[in-house]
Amino acid sequence: MPARKLAETDAQIQTLHHHVLAQCVAITSSIARIPPEMVLDEMRERWLVELRQTVVALGLVVERLADGPTVAAQSS
Repeated sequence: MPARKLAETDAQIQTLHHHVLAQCVAITSSIARIPPEMVLDEMRERWLVELRQTVVALGLVVERLADGPTVAAQSS
């Protein structure tokens, strides 16, 4: 893998990490300030679907990285 692609992937993961954490804090704070009766059932369900889809997508990325060969395995 070219060094440039490796650096690009590293930057993408760091950016994703930063944005996901920041968004989780912001969303949690917002939810805490919204009276539950204001959140329509349809909106709540849409939010849950979208959050679950995000979790699945992140899970696939984690699995891809975790299942790949390591440097130690490649040098054996």
